[in-house]
Amino acid sequence: MGSPGMLLIAIFAHLSQLPGWLLTPGWPLPAARAIGHFVHAHEAIGLFLVIFAEELGIPLPAPGDAAITYGGYLTTTGAIALPAAFAAVVAAATLGSFCLYLLSRRFGHPFLFRFGPYVGLTGERLAAAERAFQRWGPWAIIFGRHIPGMRIVLSAFAGIFEVSPRVFVLCVLISSSVWAAIFLEIGRMLGRNSRQLFRVVPAHLLPLALLLIIVIYGLWLMVDHRRRHLMEARRRRSQASGRRPPKAESRTAKM
Repeated sequence: MGSPGMLLIAIFAHLSQLPGWLLTPGWPLPAARAIGHFVHAHEAIGLFLVIFAEELGIPLPAPGDAAITYGGYLTTTGAIALPAAFAAVVAAATLGSFCLYLLSRRFGHPFLFRFGPYVGLTGERLAAAERAFQRWGPWAIIFGRHIPGMRIVLSAFAGIFEVSPRVFVLCVLISSSVWAAIFLEIGRMLGRNSRQLFRVVPAHLLPLALLLIIVIYGLWLMVDHRRRHLMEARRRRSQASGRRPPKAESRTAKM
């Protein structure tokens, strides 16, 4: 059993002991559970549509991890065949992320270069980010997609920085295959308790997390602006001192 399964089992075993702020508040819980009902009612097609919508960037009341885990449980009841569930997740992740990739490739680059400077994303920074993503992008896509919240971001960046479509699709296939295998197996191990995963989504903390990201990014911009200002001042002083004639030459010229 992998470490993700052990972690989730430990969470579910002590779910009642978790502090309330770590659990989904009451108001979005019916919508989150509706995702599970949708998957149960439409089986593999429902699982495909949920993951496809999430990969396309459509906000959902529950993460795709919860839907896949519940789908894994449904494979133990015979409601969904395990190969069909696996194929549905991988196909949905690949197609949904590729659609977002194409949209970002078409509209993202001009958008960033036009409005990026208003949030500190100058042409120089974007060029550096593009070089880094062209070099490390495939590894970032394969491994970074397993970080919560990063799948959509990486698909958008891959399109904006024009990663090769073949490379992108291959990386998503590898990453989503591992993702599907892990969470389907977790659902099979947890059984009916897999439905509890819909509760471990502190949606009310998302605005605070977004605010924290904005604050950190703002501080980074301030530090970076200060660093660039100091470097520019040193460069100007260096150029100014280079234009001055040496003292000995000045005296000789006067004589």
